[in-house]
Amino acid sequence: MTNQDMAVAGGFLAAFFIIFAIIMLVAVIFGIITIVAKWKLYEKAGEPGWSAIVPIYNVLQLVKIATGEYHLGIVWVILIGVNTICSSIQGVTNFIAETSDGAGGMIALIGLPFSLISLAVCIGAAVLGGYLNYMFTKSYGQSDTMCVLSIFFAPIVFMIMAFGNDTQYIGPQGHLRLWKK
Repeated sequence: MTNQDMAVAGGFLAAFFIIFAIIMLVAVIFGIITIVAKWKLYEKAGEPGWSAIVPIYNVLQLVKIATGEYHLGIVWVILIGVNTICSSIQGVTNFIAETSDGAGGMIALIGLPFSLISLAVCIGAAVLGGYLNYMFTKSYGQSDTMCVLSIFFAPIVFMIMAFGNDTQYIGPQGHLRLWKK
């Protein structure tokens, strides 16, 4: 490799790191604004704002604000936990299959059911998450269009709701009652 090739490679590497740093900075700023938005939305709903930053509890609070109950939040947390466990088992079986001699194919087959379970649970969690984002947005009196947008662009919709002066919490609106009181 010549000095000129080394300089070109160094330039590409420097450009990559600069672009990566800019993307990470934007992501961190966007994340902080999203946390502040959820904090404000939780406070508008009469819940403590700090609950927006506590793992697992923030999901339960979002579900309570959206539906008035914690039940679907518990289901959502369980789905995410099952997905994590199945993905971990599948990853371990793949690692063992790649490092073993001879029986790697049989070991990889052991991980297949866990992959399928993980896929099904992931789809279920995504559908439930979309429903909860829709209901969360609806509980602030937003239009159906905003509610649908919140399924795909939740952080942006939440920022619009949090920093909009006309957004008020009106309570759970029309969610499915799976558990009767």
